[in-house]
Amino acid sequence: MYTPLLRIIFIIGSIGMAIFFYSKSDFTNMALVLFSAILFIYGYFKYGTVYVAFQELKKGNNDKAEKLISKIKNPKILNKGQKSYYHFIQGVMASNREDWEKSYSEFTQALNIGLRTKNDTSIVLLHLANIEFERKNFDQANAFIKKVRAFDLKPLIESETDKLENEISVAQQSE
Repeated sequence: MYTPLLRIIFIIGSIGMAIFFYSKSDFTNMALVLFSAILFIYGYFKYGTVYVAFQELKKGNNDKAEKLISKIKNPKILNKGQKSYYHFIQGVMASNREDWEKSYSEFTQALNIGLRTKNDTSIVLLHLANIEFERKNFDQANAFIKKVRAFDLKPLIESETDKLENEISVAQQSE
């Protein structure tokens, strides 16, 4: 939830406060402040910058989201929920670069791990349908669209699904 710089500032501040409490022989507060520093360190490794990057992605700040997600050096140690959104964001970034293989792989990993909301799952499925459309694999794209339609869709996702479905049917007719 915090950027690495902010976490480092909190950790240094906590250690500074612990030293202050130690000098005053206030060991209870010293222990509590050191515990908070440990929690910030734990949060860095278990949660990383995924949440902040996802928020930036939702705002349309792709460059900032990519910069934040690249700060995660070892995504394997993220907790399950953060790991799925890590792959989600990596999939979106690969899609923006039109790296369809990496994008497909990342979105599939996000689906396999499991996303928190049905809306996010439908977005991933729509991305997968779009990837298959770009690869000219129309049958697989239609299969993903069918999976998307199984969800209670928000208006924006529904309109994007309709748009992609129309593009697929036009492309199939022109073959």
